[in-house]
Amino acid sequence: MKRMIGILGEALIDFIGTKDSSHSACFYPYPGGCALNASIASARLGSDVLYIGKLSSDMFGALLRNHLASNSIQIPDSFRSCPQQTMIGFAQLDDHGSASYAFYIEGTTVVSLTTEEILQILDEHPVEYLHIGSVALTLEQSGSAIITALQQMKHVPFLFLDPNVRLTMIQDRTSYQKRLMKAVSLSSIVKLSDEDLSFLFPDMPVLRAVSTLLDAGAAHVVLTKGSRGIEWHASTGFTISQPALAVRVVDTVGAGDTVSGALLNYCDFNSITDPLRLDKAAAEEALMFAAKAASFTCMKKGCDPPYRSDVVTYPN
Repeated sequence: MKRMIGILGEALIDFIGTKDSSHSACFYPYPGGCALNASIASARLGSDVLYIGKLSSDMFGALLRNHLASNSIQIPDSFRSCPQQTMIGFAQLDDHGSASYAFYIEGTTVVSLTTEEILQILDEHPVEYLHIGSVALTLEQSGSAIITALQQMKHVPFLFLDPNVRLTMIQDRTSYQKRLMKAVSLSSIVKLSDEDLSFLFPDMPVLRAVSTLLDAGAAHVVLTKGSRGIEWHASTGFTISQPALAVRVVDTVGAGDTVSGALLNYCDFNSITDPLRLDKAAAEEALMFAAKAASFTCMKKGCDPPYRSDVVTYPN
């Protein structure tokens, strides 16, 4: 039986930069945001998804609303058309397809989220899995609102945390790390990139940094390493690696979010709501599934995750 996945966080517009024939910079709008991308990835793979974030009544909010609806993602009625403006991000790609970002955040839908709103939505729409992280967890007032909501919930679902660190948004590193470690302590899976890990634990060896997350309470840590693949570290002691699949990379926008969406979808389709059920065999299967899904995203511009039929027919 399929269960509902709740994705709590930001939906925004990414203006992704390219150069035209005259070598002038051109930016084109794409629906984006860690939470929105993960929502799309899970939904296209077949999960029932609830996007838990405010959408603006402005023209960009309409674009995001239509994008979510076209992928059969549910939106709470109270969040469908809010007075705050949509968050805007500008992404510039380097020669390897990796993106650097600049955001315009003040007074937007993302930062206005409150604890009471989160708890009300989760009371009205019980979810078995909850994805948090990135911009919404970084900024205030939304970051504190999310942590407080988790602490006040009667039942914390299978919690999936993706820090997806955005350096330009962190105003107080110490406060951010304290907030993040509170989330880690409640998490079934912490999925982060090697760059995220390096920022959170500078000058610390990778395995020691991963152990710090596990010791803090995370049941599993999934570490994405770009072209070097993905690692899975479990609190029960096993570690596995999944090599990156050989594909022609157009850009990496949304690849990590696709990994998140695919891992949540795997747990959903296999009725795994207890993280201890993710043994080594299940983790290997989940990582292969996620690697296949992410490879499709890397072959397209922007975040355009695959459908289930794409992934299940992809050769091992």
